[in-house]
Amino acid sequence: MNTIKNQFSHLMSKILLTLTFALMCFFANAQDKIFTHKGDSIVCTITEVGDKTIKYKHTGEELVNTISKNIVSQLLFNNGRKQVISEKIVITNEMDWEKVIITKVESDVDGLTRVGEIMAKANSGWSTTNQGKMEMKAMEKLKKEAASQGCHIVLLLTTTGKGGHYGISGGTKASVTGIAYKY
Repeated sequence: MNTIKNQFSHLMSKILLTLTFALMCFFANAQDKIFTHKGDSIVCTITEVGDKTIKYKHTGEELVNTISKNIVSQLLFNNGRKQVISEKIVITNEMDWEKVIITKVESDVDGLTRVGEIMAKANSGWSTTNQGKMEMKAMEKLKKEAASQGCHIVLLLTTTGKGGHYGISGGTKASVTGIAYKY
């Protein structure tokens, strides 16, 4: 009688273990994933994909979290569907300066890591040089500075310029400042 109880108990333990494992696999696969440009992944339930943000809940929680799309590379939904959110901009050194984005929109840097304020100047000894050309040169220098710090986006704070008056005031000048950000 004791061996029948032991066999039954052993069989029930196996069934319970198998059922538990199957349920764990089901619930583990029933989750969505958010992949970031930093290489992190968030296992969650995605509740909304908006224009600038993604809303999600962690497993077992009711609190809705928000993450900026600026730092999200892709979403993987529990049904297997993938949605690419944004391509990562890779900046390895100053040579990648042309990839750097200049923006005036604060929400473009939400979720990114602030590196610091940067500034660039450009000037010409000739008063006949176009003010727009000097601003472009200053922006190029600003991008190169951001790239040298590994940053892919700059929030533009100020742009100032001074045009020369036919050689009297010493030429055309431009200056730009911004805050550099990276993932």
